[in-house]
Amino acid sequence: MQNLITFEKALKENYLPAWRNQLGVEPSALLGKIKKKKLVGNKIVASAPVGLSGGFGFGAEGQATPAAGGVRVEKFVTEAKDMYVNVVISEKAVKLTGSGGAMANALDVEVKGAYETAKWNVGRSLFGNGTGVLTTISALDAAGNTITVADTAHLKEGLIIDIYATGGDTPVDGGAGRRILSVDRAGKTITVDGSAQQFAEGFITVQNSYNREITGLGAIFDDSIETIYGVNKAANPFLRPVVIDAGGDIDDGVITKALRQALNDKNSKIDTICCGDDAYDAYVTYLRTNNYRVEEMSHTIKGGFKAIKFIFGNREVDIINESFVPASEMWGVESGALELHDLEWNFAELQNGGIFNLMEGKSCYRALLANYGDLVCTNPGGCVRITNVA
Repeated sequence: MQNLITFEKALKENYLPAWRNQLGVEPSALLGKIKKKKLVGNKIVASAPVGLSGGFGFGAEGQATPAAGGVRVEKFVTEAKDMYVNVVISEKAVKLTGSGGAMANALDVEVKGAYETAKWNVGRSLFGNGTGVLTTISALDAAGNTITVADTAHLKEGLIIDIYATGGDTPVDGGAGRRILSVDRAGKTITVDGSAQQFAEGFITVQNSYNREITGLGAIFDDSIETIYGVNKAANPFLRPVVIDAGGDIDDGVITKALRQALNDKNSKIDTICCGDDAYDAYVTYLRTNNYRVEEMSHTIKGGFKAIKFIFGNREVDIINESFVPASEMWGVESGALELHDLEWNFAELQNGGIFNLMEGKSCYRALLANYGDLVCTNPGGCVRITNVA
């Protein structure tokens, strides 16, 4: 079918290059600062230096020189995670878009929708803990399609989700592949499609994603995650990040204290502080209350994002707003210690070389975009978590 071939060519030649470039920056202000490394195998291995070398000592003439002692290096191991998003074109659109303009319009709508979906999920998972849990179901609802949840921050209309019971490792009967129709953020409820059903207390994930998401920064800060990169946290205290309680009142002194502790204790040169929404607003209020002009203290970083400049020692630290960080927290990271190992986003090609496949039982063609990889922090203990900011 000539129209379908034209669609494929447009996707590969016109949309895919821009998709790859933008999806490496736009999902998050932090993402543009992270080192990108090409994935070379399913197993990702990174070396993490711990502390100082031991080969130093004072001495005296005629006395022994210090014994050699190299830097301790911990081996971090993780596996590449699979990331997918669909571009769907209806059979009707393929048949009826005869002109170039109509064809471009039909394709543009679908690609933009797929891109926004991928951007939102990549940005969200960057700050997740790898489990993929979006929220918990906080109350037992009467039979129906409305579910009461603990938090709506990671839920959006259109998202296809799986619903689990507390402690479950597979979706409950009738809980797989439900689509969110609406989100009541004030009332903390969502409405899903499908047959009416009573859902018990449990949790929600993106479809097929439970325990399959990338190792986001949340895995470092979440004490319920016992192992990271194959190393047990309890047995290795160097993995534990610096945690400071702001006591509900953020100021430059609190931030300086956290950065100093990370530098002195963990040899971490924090250059980025990611603020949840309430924490960012609280810091901006603090600046303005103290007659600092936020506009004069801000600059543009990669991706067009604005960052507030914070001076610590002999370097600048970027303070940015990241809505997927818990609302009242600030997370400090050294971007040079973060590595995103992945392949380029690409279309999964069929045996005949095409990218569109007629979906079973539907009059729609699907093109599947895929990427594989994981995020690694080589100094997780050098990260900073400032809690109770606002």
